[in-house]
Amino acid sequence: MSRSGITRKLIWAAAALCVCVLIFAIFAYRPAIAAVTRPDPRLFDPALVASGANLARLGNCVSCHQSAGGRPYAGGYPVKTPFGTIYGSNITPDPATGIGAWSPAAFRRAMHEGVGRDGSHLYPAFPYTHYANVTESDLGALYAFLMTRPAVRSVPPANTMIPPLGFRPVLAGWKLLFFRPQPITPDASQSAVWNRGRYIGETLAHCTACHSPRGLFSAGEARRAGL
Repeated sequence: MSRSGITRKLIWAAAALCVCVLIFAIFAYRPAIAAVTRPDPRLFDPALVASGANLARLGNCVSCHQSAGGRPYAGGYPVKTPFGTIYGSNITPDPATGIGAWSPAAFRRAMHEGVGRDGSHLYPAFPYTHYANVTESDLGALYAFLMTRPAVRSVPPANTMIPPLGFRPVLAGWKLLFFRPQPITPDASQSAVWNRGRYIGETLAHCTACHSPRGLFSAGEARRAGL
């Protein structure tokens, strides 16, 4: 092949690569959600806050969102993975370092889609793959509970991920391959208690996150666990 032919092929290959990168960038992009003023804790119904507290205990939120010797929900706990270490975020209502500036819509998107208020994709160490099926009423209760916690100004350590996983848009590719949220349909042959237990186990308690096999890139394989 002549040099000009090789050059044309390289140009076409480069153009195709640029188009693919552009398409992926468009797919990965998520807009930021506007910041809000921290809600007044007194405005939340105490019964709703109490329900949220119970749900937070069921989800064991503090296990990843409190460092050794740290304040509850202020983040900093290191979650070690084969791809690096991820530190639990600050989910107290501090507006600067926590989620105090998050609206209910921003909280919902993080829980259901794994996207932060600023539009960044979240690592699936935060089990939004399970939280995607948390009901709107339970989300509201959790939001009320977290927004009534003491605000703690605390910035967790930076994540240390192997390249290129520190580049957040790459996570959109992981979601494309492995994130398949499906509604939990109640089993009419089982009792209401059984169905409630299944809902809790498969969503907030995210039992299969630890109690099921993991395949490529640590994606959960709940089907192999019989679920």
